[in-house]
Amino acid sequence: MSWLFGRRSQPVPDTPAPAAEPEPQVPFHDTMEGHLRGLFAAAKQSGAALPVPASIVLFSMLDNLNELLDHTLVAPPTLDEQIAIEFMIKDYIPSTVNAFLASRAERATREELLLSQLRLLDGRVHSMVTAVYAHDNAQLEINGRFLREKFG
Repeated sequence: MSWLFGRRSQPVPDTPAPAAEPEPQVPFHDTMEGHLRGLFAAAKQSGAALPVPASIVLFSMLDNLNELLDHTLVAPPTLDEQIAIEFMIKDYIPSTVNAFLASRAERATREELLLSQLRLLDGRVHSMVTAVYAHDNAQLEINGRFLREKFG
């Protein structure tokens, strides 16, 4: 009933409208490196508000994450590794430090809790680094066995 009230239906084009070009995807390393640089900057900026032991653990953990990210340039991470690194950088570390900074609890209690939480996260980052090195060592051993069998 498109003729009612003078309306007419629009003709349907024979060819579909051109699809929009997909946006180029930024590599995982580049995206996470930007977030990690932001974490380093935020940690330096709030350094005076953080207890010294917590700052040491925090910067050590960020250095380890930076090392992991550099490794992703050589050996692309699995999806699980990407998720673990991404959540650590974008969620777990910032939310832990922000909770400390926003807390109005007694300073000693806040510092103890922050340090224990950062140590827990640092342990996870350390285990991620250890797993990467173990995988690299295993690959080197496999290659060595192959070369000994082939040429030895």
